[in-house]
Amino acid sequence: FLFFGNILNLFVNYRQHYLLKFLNLNRKYFQFIFFNYFCKKKLMRKINLLLVLITVTTALGQNLKSEDLRYNYIKLPTNPIQPRVLNYLSSMSSSSDEENAKIMAQYEKDMAQAEADYQREMSEYPAKLKAADEKYEKELAAYNDKSLAKKILEKQLLNENTKPVKDYVPQPYRKNVSKPNVKTSYDYPSLAATYLKLDGYNKLSDNALSYHVNMQGFEHSQPSVKTEVRKEATRVNNVSTTADVTYYYVEFTYRNPMSVRVANSLDQEIFFVAPTELSDFKTYKSTASKTYPSTDYIALFKTVEDKVLKENLTFINHLVNDKIGYEVTLRETSLDYVKSKGDEYSDFNEAYNNAEAGFKTLVTNEETAKSKLKMAIDQWTKILGESDLTNKKARIDKDITVAIYFNLIECHFALRNVAEAEAILSALERMDIPNRDKKLKEKYITLFLDLAGRKTANGI
Repeated sequence: FLFFGNILNLFVNYRQHYLLKFLNLNRKYFQFIFFNYFCKKKLMRKINLLLVLITVTTALGQNLKSEDLRYNYIKLPTNPIQPRVLNYLSSMSSSSDEENAKIMAQYEKDMAQAEADYQREMSEYPAKLKAADEKYEKELAAYNDKSLAKKILEKQLLNENTKPVKDYVPQPYRKNVSKPNVKTSYDYPSLAATYLKLDGYNKLSDNALSYHVNMQGFEHSQPSVKTEVRKEATRVNNVSTTADVTYYYVEFTYRNPMSVRVANSLDQEIFFVAPTELSDFKTYKSTASKTYPSTDYIALFKTVEDKVLKENLTFINHLVNDKIGYEVTLRETSLDYVKSKGDEYSDFNEAYNNAEAGFKTLVTNEETAKSKLKMAIDQWTKILGESDLTNKKARIDKDITVAIYFNLIECHFALRNVAEAEAILSALERMDIPNRDKKLKEKYITLFLDLAGRKTANGI
């Protein structure tokens, strides 16, 4: 009972959020004491204890929370085109198309030759049949003119029947020309329209940039079926046994190399790159199964080819936008607020609501978004005037202060305020904060170094 009396004393003399920390550390101990006390004491004491726990629950209802935040922002290019160009046109081609054309041309040539040979042989076929008939009749007449004794003697001497046999004249047939395997050809205008887009530009031909991607074509190794042995337990009649089970899977390597070229309206090259990430072979491994897989890989190849095509074009488009585009980029982070049943932190949460509204409209309504974010910054900055890092009973203690700092840093990132964010990061450097917060701080340092470089490149 003295233990809970001390808890009540804490509740009276300290702020609720400080008590919360103490209670969280001793949660299991409270549960143990409550169970024994509730089971052993009289009803009145049970009621008193219940009132204590209700008070404790009230304290637990107020704490610092972190909410996931997803929003879009416009990322500045690392290599902006100067002077600024407003339009672009995208296109695609494949080096394999030229190779395919050569292969198909040879195929058509071989087919034509096979047809010509067939028609020639068919025209010669009657004459060959007639010649064979005439030869046979002539030889048969000569054979019939021989005496029986001579026929018997020749048969014995030659050890074979000397009666003539008509020559076989085979029926002409068309030579089978197998259709060659060629690399897939695509609807390139549709692919370009779907995947090759420059954010911040108009798709118009007037003084337009040329954004062109060339594919080398899908390549793959010969698939092989591999095995792995897994131990699996079975239970029959409450008797458990373990056995080795063989699983099969298909494995092969593949790639679809691509290059990208961007040029101005005079076809002067701005940049060209063939990413090594797309030239390196990757390994495909199917899901392992107890059943031996089919060796008809045509459908599998097609599935992998289509998948890697989309992935590579997405990679290329991000690469180009990162260099010269104004890419609409998804950012996934978090924002802190205080969960409280009272209105003690209503000013904090009002700033949170303004910031959240600003983040969500940053791309669709930039003017309103900036106004909301600046409002949140002003509100949190004002609240920081109460910050007391050494007083754990303060309304804005160290934990709340750090939360505000990180919220402000995120707002400054959205507004591209590098100097303001760096000042806050410097303040965090001087504070003793948990490792989790240290890692978050390092991520922000890297983020703002990148932002500062992009602003410099864009003359901002």
